Amino acid sequence: MPDHHERPPRRRVPKTRVTIPAPPGDLISRPRLRAVLDEPGDAALVFVGAPAGFGKTVLLADWAGRRRDAVAWVSADADDNDERVFWSAVLESLGGCVRIPDGNPLRRLAVPDSPGTDLAFLAQVADAFDALPEPVLLVLDGVQEITAPGTWLGLQALVRHQPRGLRLVVSSRREPALPLVRARLADGLVEVGTSQLRFSDEEARAFLDATGAPIPNEQAGLLVARAGGWPAGLRLAAASAARHGSLRDFFAGRERAVLDYLTDEVLAPLSRGQQDLLRAISICDDVPAGLAAALSGLPEAEAVLRELGEPAVQVVRTTGTPPRHRLPPLLRTYLRAELQRRAPDLTRARHAAAARWFAEHDRPAAALLHSVRSGQAARVGELVRRHAVTLFLAGEHSVLRLALAVLDDHRAPADPLTALVSTALCLEEGETSAAGLRLARAEAAWPEQPAAELTVLRQLAHARLSQLDHHPVQALRAAAQVDADLAAGTELGGLAALHHAGVLIARHDRGPARETLVRVLGTAEAHDQDFMVTQCLTTLGGLACRDGDYRVMETLARRVVARHDGRDAHRSLEGAQVCALLAYGSLLRGEAGECVEQAKRIGRLLGDAPARAARNLRLFAETLRGAAEFELGAWHAGLRRMRRARTHLGTGRGCPPEHAALCAVLEHRAALRLGAAGQARETVHWAQPVLAQAGELRLMRARTQLRLGRQGAASSVLRALAADEAPMLLPWAAIEASLVGVQAALAAGAPERAVRLLDHALRAAEPADVRFPFVFAPAEVAGFLTSRLGSLGTGERFAGQVVALRRRLRTPPMPAPLTDRERSVLRLLPTQRSIDEIAQDLTVSPNTVKTHVRGIYAKLAVRSRRDAVEIALRRGLLDAEVTDFR
Repeated sequence: MPDHHERPPRRRVPKTRVTIPAPPGDLISRPRLRAVLDEPGDAALVFVGAPAGFGKTVLLADWAGRRRDAVAWVSADADDNDERVFWSAVLESLGGCVRIPDGNPLRRLAVPDSPGTDLAFLAQVADAFDALPEPVLLVLDGVQEITAPGTWLGLQALVRHQPRGLRLVVSSRREPALPLVRARLADGLVEVGTSQLRFSDEEARAFLDATGAPIPNEQAGLLVARAGGWPAGLRLAAASAARHGSLRDFFAGRERAVLDYLTDEVLAPLSRGQQDLLRAISICDDVPAGLAAALSGLPEAEAVLRELGEPAVQVVRTTGTPPRHRLPPLLRTYLRAELQRRAPDLTRARHAAAARWFAEHDRPAAALLHSVRSGQAARVGELVRRHAVTLFLAGEHSVLRLALAVLDDHRAPADPLTALVSTALCLEEGETSAAGLRLARAEAAWPEQPAAELTVLRQLAHARLSQLDHHPVQALRAAAQVDADLAAGTELGGLAALHHAGVLIARHDRGPARETLVRVLGTAEAHDQDFMVTQCLTTLGGLACRDGDYRVMETLARRVVARHDGRDAHRSLEGAQVCALLAYGSLLRGEAGECVEQAKRIGRLLGDAPARAARNLRLFAETLRGAAEFELGAWHAGLRRMRRARTHLGTGRGCPPEHAALCAVLEHRAALRLGAAGQARETVHWAQPVLAQAGELRLMRARTQLRLGRQGAASSVLRALAADEAPMLLPWAAIEASLVGVQAALAAGAPERAVRLLDHALRAAEPADVRFPFVFAPAEVAGFLTSRLGSLGTGERFAGQVVALRRRLRTPPMPAPLTDRERSVLRLLPTQRSIDEIAQDLTVSPNTVKTHVRGIYAKLAVRSRRDAVEIALRRGLLDAEVTDFR
């Protein structure tokens, strides 16, 4: 029996090992994970387990730092394989814990020669914990460093005893040698694993913001997707951006610091054979069962991949398909880049092997992609001719573009099929000029006896070109030329039916059009034709928009987004149309900030596409963005954006009446509210030829009368609008008309009429969730709505939501509007002309100019000409280029 009076002393332990680490400067606190750690129930054991770089230490340090009095911290390292060192560190840490009383044995226990098997020592430790009035949190961080069985023996004994004064918290890159299975079965274990430790999108973006790295918003989204929530990946990306000013090297796999980290933390623990296997499969995004063996030559490759697990390999499970392996995006990018640098010939050979495997397993998109990367132009041409139509309908447009570029580079002989597919791809980007050239190339190589599929493809190309770039009448005529009977016997039958639905919509036969679209959608979903599914959903969303069913419109648009989630956004009309529906829906729900973001995406997706359809989408997007900015408080800038969109994009042929109505109603509304009567008149004049007898013209006339103080005239126009049932191109505009009527009734002292009109507006708005006219209503209408809360009956809930949203937005009060003459004077202030010279330019007296200048100063809350110019520039009342103040 050992002599307890002559026990060997404790080993010395560095202070840093028993101190809670300081949080990093860019710490992102994670309350959702702290809540898991805070609610153990009866669990005496907590395990935080994940591979390197998932933020285990940061999480535990943040959590422990909030309860320092109850925590004893040990940062494990290789020295702890000496069990005396380990227990010395544990007791040293416990000795610094405030919750342990001075007289407790844990503060004075010495460490025996073999503490893990010294039953007396372990009993003293357990008894000392049992004597504590409140439990202590013993955190052992990074225990994957401990491999010696002796160290684990003592811990295992302690866990088995479960002293009531101890709660053991362990973090590791792999499961430790503790009875976790037994603890799970007994509900005695709290676990935080890899999936929980991954950053959510919100946490990832907050982290990138905290680092201050120069990463644009559009790149941030791509980075979050590629990093897969891996905190270390995001930290490495931020460091790369800080060094180089962009993520170009990081995304291309050229950032040396990232490669070194992956090598040291992910690859180093693996055997040489395992590393070679990962390099072999890195050329593929996904690795189905059987492919790894084909690429590496190892029959046991599948078993090796199953054993590896994260962070080296992920297992992807999708309903209806067998599980497949995938390297994490960051690791795959760097291994692929390293392989290409060191062994380009081997890389091409592996791509060729992958192409053969995918072709044999009926995966034409993957086969074509790897054929492109192998540089085998002949094989690329063969696959394109065999599968081009199938891949186009499946939405594999990026692969087709790569393949066609290879054929162009190798000057492959002219082929009508590849030329028509290239035409179709150009059209989906809005590149109508390039599409015309490729269509001419197809015509030049046209065979004497074309196959039915080739004939239909040419008809569809002509129809789509007319739809995007010609007058609607010409587009309708071209679409009618598509031979539906001929197409029915080919893969293109669904696409021909989709064009036929477009003809029905143009003829206002919405019911049959919707039936056709639903039928084509079902067939496309059954055959995994992603392009067709997206086209059908987008067109159905447009129909819902025309019908005023804005909830359905947004639901359909979100279905498209969900199908494309995680993919790199490519420039396309299709994507821009979906964003347009989402932007419109956001504005109508009163979420102006969301609308601005979606409108910005539309511009990025369209690029500089010259098609008429692209120009109309830009007009739609810029108007929505301007209206949203206006309502968020950037009144002058938003109004100027809408005017610029109308004058630059709303001219020429073929502006859809619905677009013209939206642009006119929103710009006219904002212009009158800001006192820009001239711009309001300009807007009406622009809209008249397009809108003809549409009800929106009468709505704008009523607004104008109300702005002039003619409440009776405004009410008369609105009554005529309702009585004549003038068609509204924008279903929600009827709600706006009712609220204009409310404003007129209040101004005329007719509260009963205002109540009736308000009730009517709420009943019409709630089913479609149209909040915009209420949330951004003039102050008197908003005040009236608020005063009616509690007496609105069925509209009470919706009205409460509207009022709550208006309060949440807290937009600043609108400034007093400048008159047209004040605006004219303001535009001349930056020129440094004298008052007399300004008066001469405007053909008025100097005293009149002085009066207008005083009005400008009062409304802008300034006292000098220079300050007036500065404030006007800031608010968007002036163009920066007209100023010459220094």
